[in-house]
Amino acid sequence: MYTEKGTVHCVCLVTGIQRDLAFQGFEADRDTLKYRCPAAAYGLDCQGKTQCHAAGQVNPGDYGRIVRINITEQNRRIFVPTPHGSPSWKRGYARRSALERINNRIDNSFCFEKHFIRGQAKMKTRMGLALAVMMAMALGHVKAGRIEQMRSLVQPIPLQKTG
Repeated sequence: MYTEKGTVHCVCLVTGIQRDLAFQGFEADRDTLKYRCPAAAYGLDCQGKTQCHAAGQVNPGDYGRIVRINITEQNRRIFVPTPHGSPSWKRGYARRSALERINNRIDNSFCFEKHFIRGQAKMKTRMGLALAVMMAMALGHVKAGRIEQMRSLVQPIPLQKTG
């Protein structure tokens, strides 16, 4: 199984416990992401190891089962050579400019990536409203003394009780 951010999981066939597979790198010659069984990689006990190996028709030994994901055959927005959350991804993400973060927020949080707006005037109006909401949220967080949440759209400003 995998998430929309490209995190790959395995589920124990006996206990149903879900664990993240251990990322082992990008194999450029195969154009694949390589993941390793978390039980073998982290020394965990997995009761379904034999059933998992039988289902995959593999006999991996002590190294554990390997899963390779071909990124050319999968959704390229989910599976990329530098997977989401990895140390190299975090270094690259930290180098992004503030403007790129704002554009990403506009595309995703305000749903401009998949829109059905027709006409430049309507688009300018909707963009202006989105930017005004972002600025109002930032101002509200600052005035409430929550400067660390200034860029957050996730936590709205709580209503204050009057009287």
